[in-house]
Amino acid sequence: MKETNMNMNMNMNMNKVKQGMNPGRAVLLCAILLLTLSPRASAKTDVPGALQQLKQNEENAKANAKQYSENEEIAAKNIGEVTVAIKQLRDQKSQLAVNAQNLDKNRAILAKMKEKLEAFKKEEETALKKEDAQIAQLRAALEKLEANKQKREANIETYSAKINEVDVERADWEQQKAAFASLQKELDAKEAKANAERTKWVDKLKEYKAEAVKWEKESQVAEQQRVKFDKLKK
Repeated sequence: MKETNMNMNMNMNMNKVKQGMNPGRAVLLCAILLLTLSPRASAKTDVPGALQQLKQNEENAKANAKQYSENEEIAAKNIGEVTVAIKQLRDQKSQLAVNAQNLDKNRAILAKMKEKLEAFKKEEETALKKEDAQIAQLRAALEKLEANKQKREANIETYSAKINEVDVERADWEQQKAAFASLQKELDAKEAKANAERTKWVDKLKEYKAEAVKWEKESQVAEQQRVKFDKLKK
C-alpha cells in the first residue's frame, strides 16, 4: 500500500513538472525523482525508457543548437549583403549630387547665353528701326539699306531660333533636375528601407546568438545528465 501511494505521488509530481517546464527539463526532473525513490520503488522504474528519453532530450537540444547556429550564419550573411547594398545606394546618391551641381552650372551658362542673345536681338532691332527711318529720308540708299534690312531680319530670325533652342534646352534641364530630385527621393527611401532591413537582421542575429548559447548550454546539461544516469545504470 505504501508503494502504491509513493507511485501516485511520483506521477502527480511528474505531471506538475510537465505543465510548468519545457519537455527537456521535465524529463530530467522526472528522472531525478525516480532516482530519489526507495530502492523498492526504483526497482520498478522503467530505467531503459527514462534513459531513452534523456538521450532523446540530448538529441533535441543538440539539434536546436545546430539550427540556431545555422540561423546565426544566415543572419550574418544577410547583414553583409544589406550593408553592401547601402554602400551602393550612398555611392549613387553622391554621383547624383555631382550631376545636380553640373546641371546648375549648365543652367547658369545657358542663362548668360540667352542674355547675350537678347542683347544682340535688341541691338539688331534698334538698328532696324534706325535704318527704316533712313529709308524714308534717303531714297537713294534704299537698295543698300533694304539689303541691310533683310540681313538683319535674317539675323533676328536666327537669334530668335537660337533663343527658342535655349528655352527648349532650359526646359529639358529643368525636367532633368526634377527627375534627379525624384531619383534622390527614391534613393532616400531605398536607403531607409535597407537600414530598416539591416536593423531587423541585426536584431535577429542577437536573438539567434542568444538561442544558440541557450541551447548549447541545454545540450551540455542534457549530455551530463544522460552520462550520469548511464553510469548509475551500470
